[in-house]
Amino acid sequence: MALGQVTGKFATYRFGYEDGRFSIFADTEKLKGHSLVSPRDPVREAERHIGTFRLKPGMLALVAGVGHLPMLEMLVEQLNTRDGQGGLIIAFEADTELYLALKKARPDIFADVAVIVPENATVIAELVERLDVENFIGYRAFENRGSVELNSSFYAQAIADFKQKLASRFSDLFTRLEFEERWVFNALSKLPLLSSARPVSALFGLGKGSEAILVSTGPSLRSTIENLKAVKDKYFIACADSAYRVLVRSGINPHLVFSLDSQAHTTKHFGLLPRGKPGNFPLLVCDAVSNPVVARDWRGEMAISFTAQYIDDRRVVSPGCDYLEEQRIFAGAGELIPGDLQSGGSVATSIFDLLRLMQFDRIIFLGQDLAYTNREIHTPGTHHTDEWLARTTNRLQPLENINERVLRRRHTKREVSLTGRPIVTDYILSLYRDWFVTAMQRIDNKVANATGDGLQIPGAERLSEIEASPAGDLQVLLKAYLNSALLSVDTEKLGEISKRIASARRHELPAESLSFMRYVGRKFSIKATRTPESRPALLTKQRTRQKNFLRKLATKLGANA
Repeated sequence: MALGQVTGKFATYRFGYEDGRFSIFADTEKLKGHSLVSPRDPVREAERHIGTFRLKPGMLALVAGVGHLPMLEMLVEQLNTRDGQGGLIIAFEADTELYLALKKARPDIFADVAVIVPENATVIAELVERLDVENFIGYRAFENRGSVELNSSFYAQAIADFKQKLASRFSDLFTRLEFEERWVFNALSKLPLLSSARPVSALFGLGKGSEAILVSTGPSLRSTIENLKAVKDKYFIACADSAYRVLVRSGINPHLVFSLDSQAHTTKHFGLLPRGKPGNFPLLVCDAVSNPVVARDWRGEMAISFTAQYIDDRRVVSPGCDYLEEQRIFAGAGELIPGDLQSGGSVATSIFDLLRLMQFDRIIFLGQDLAYTNREIHTPGTHHTDEWLARTTNRLQPLENINERVLRRRHTKREVSLTGRPIVTDYILSLYRDWFVTAMQRIDNKVANATGDGLQIPGAERLSEIEASPAGDLQVLLKAYLNSALLSVDTEKLGEISKRIASARRHELPAESLSFMRYVGRKFSIKATRTPESRPALLTKQRTRQKNFLRKLATKLGANA
């Protein structure tokens, strides 16, 4: 054995080559001479592990334990072939000292391997974020049993964390492919309405000295609505659009309503309810990609926001919003217009970020169950339950059956509720909870949870009820907001966009000259790269989709298009 020996956290390791064959042994308190690779023929063992697996573009190899150098060496050889370029190798190692010693001995192997050790486990999220999920084919996990036996919990947790984050990336991709075309359409068709709205940034900083209540439509809201009525004049009340109907029917007029969803059914949240009055609460905050009909029908004060993510110091806004910025459709310079809000995927997360930026002294959750409390989907009084009760239910099909059918279609799990009993939630709702927990660790605002029941939100102070407290002057907040300028839309730029759309419809310009068209029918182009035999038919579908998209958009933008 020529390479060396190192004392790590879990064992003392002896490793080296003898007659060209690699060997590595671990000495622990219980085990002496525990071999991490086959003592007879580690190369043949590696060949059996790898089998027919071949790295190629979009393919990922996960390796649990770096002690099996022959296996890593074979995977690196695949990576360095012409067919393997574009693949990726990620290895997990519980003992950092062993990894550093092996890296020093064989730097040629580890130059092409991303290694996760306990000290840098947080980079898993960064690695997953850098994956090109559009061209991702799949992954294969290789487990070096000798290494895993030394600390099985680390490898199980690290690989599970990687898989969870990868699943989240794919969930984001599928969401984008499902909705990005609608987001672009909504953002562009809303252009004629923007000059009557203010930027959401006009609200930033106006909450100092006051406290806010964030109202969602969790099933437990009905048990806390009377408490909210008793303190409604003492707090700034911001609600999801789905909760607006519930609050108004209970005699509570919120100060702010937030609309994020791009789909057509969003308008049902408002129904025949009051649509606001100029110069008064409630304010409607619309994301630029939300349903434009909601903004069109609103008669009160309105603010427009962009949803943005900050990834590795990169700012990424929703499709459609990027085109508005690229074309400098908003007049003015020097700051982001109309203002960014970060979102965890739900309306409540966007409202939370807005209240954070408004700098309220304390933010209180209400109706934030993040779970199917009493096996219900929403609190009674939303448009969902109204429609179910009016059209679907009868003595043979009660509301409970409808809730149960919805639950059974979802990937549910059990956690401990605020009241200490088991409660049913699902993967998506728990992701929202995790987003709140992470966000609370990064802000100065105090956060409390007065929700009647649901998932626990670590870091939020538990309140059995909301007490009346001295309120800041919310009319001062409203006055400061009304004194801010309306959004200024460059009408010349708007006219140019309309003309370019008209030219693209007449085939005078290629559709690709409009950069937002890359989002239209993108799922067909992605599928075309994966299935070359169907490529012509899929690209034809994409061109048809783009043609119809331009026709509908021209109708929204008026005569110039």
